[in-house]
Amino acid sequence: MRIKFFSFIVSLVFISIAISSCLDSDNVTEYSSDTTIHAFGLDTIHGKHYRFIIDNLQGQIYNPDSLPVGADTIIDRILIDTLTVAGWVTSGSPDTLFNTSDSVDLRNPIKLKVHAPDGLSSREYTVTVLVHKQDPDSLVWNEMTPFSTTRISGKQQVVTLGNELLVYTATQLFRAQLPLASSWSEQACGLPANALLSSIVNWDNTLYVPTTDGDVYSSQNGTTWQKSEGLSKQADGSSILTLIASLPANDIQQSPSFLCAIMEKANDDGVMSRYFCRTFDGLGWELGTEVPADFPVQNIHATMQPTANDLYRLIISGTPDTPTEHTVPWFTFDGVEWADLGTTSDAYCPGMTNPAIIYYGDLYYMLGGDFSDIYYSITGIAWYKTEEKFLYPASFKDKQPYSMVIDKNNFIWLIWGGEGSNNEVWRGRLNKLGFDKQ
Repeated sequence: MRIKFFSFIVSLVFISIAISSCLDSDNVTEYSSDTTIHAFGLDTIHGKHYRFIIDNLQGQIYNPDSLPVGADTIIDRILIDTLTVAGWVTSGSPDTLFNTSDSVDLRNPIKLKVHAPDGLSSREYTVTVLVHKQDPDSLVWNEMTPFSTTRISGKQQVVTLGNELLVYTATQLFRAQLPLASSWSEQACGLPANALLSSIVNWDNTLYVPTTDGDVYSSQNGTTWQKSEGLSKQADGSSILTLIASLPANDIQQSPSFLCAIMEKANDDGVMSRYFCRTFDGLGWELGTEVPADFPVQNIHATMQPTANDLYRLIISGTPDTPTEHTVPWFTFDGVEWADLGTTSDAYCPGMTNPAIIYYGDLYYMLGGDFSDIYYSITGIAWYKTEEKFLYPASFKDKQPYSMVIDKNNFIWLIWGGEGSNNEVWRGRLNKLGFDKQ
């Protein structure tokens, strides 16, 4: 317990100093004026010690990594097991000597007053213990403002451009400011009538889209589109079937950004075949390997994973020409050579209509299909159904058609609209990806 009559104790300390001085006037002792807390720590929480930062300038002590949800039922009675000072510490009102063998309630900030050994100097610290109010591993969804109050015909496609969320239909463009997208404006989209909406790709903050006749158009503002002559159908008959994705520049590897696609081109026998290709400058395509028959060519969704050796791995999912029993992702490092992540084990992702892969919170997730189940994977090969926390709302079941994008704030945007469905906008995020870093 805290020792009462602190002033009486301090008086005794001064009396003992004075007596010592009188008994031996030749030995003068100088006492330190150090009022800093040199080390601070709490007892374990769920078996773990959490690091605390001591800000001597501001007089603040806090944990940079918030404690897990529910820790407030532990810190209501917890020991401060490390408190290193040169002098002594008091706390409370009235001011009493602080005893580290007593448990304290840290659900709210407390003040500690450090007294120097000289008995003259002192300094106050505020101890604040940060606790998450949300389960970090839960995926939370919220319905947002619909992009249109009237139903649209055909399909739609959502992309991000700068700080905006853009939803395209065959003729219209709906745009809103991130991160809330609370107010939408509508205008003509400016796209060619035969544009492949599901193949719009953002490359270096410029949008690119192919057409059904093999041309490619680009736009920096989302409404004014220009034909890219070097990327469009060429005199030899080669043309772009679909755009796959883009990969950003890698400063560590000193590699530029690029856009990759699938090109239809006559092979050496004169037969039209499909090839992977990429462009670094937007002026022409560099040809790669031939596209396997089971590679996705429609509704392609792409995600990126930084690797341990500072490379970027591009992973995609999509719809192949022939439906398959399993949903198999494909990956590349350079855009011109691809490999599948298929497995012969029972831990596979079932076949889905319009599957969307994301690398999110250090795991792979496969969304889409009928929106009843989400599958996750550590490596992208073995897949397992999520059983808790990372789930869809029940109302998502069987909603179609959809499109999806993830913004720079780690929000997942799911858009439904077209072919008779309501124009709904939903935003979801894994709680821990929204926590502020201290």
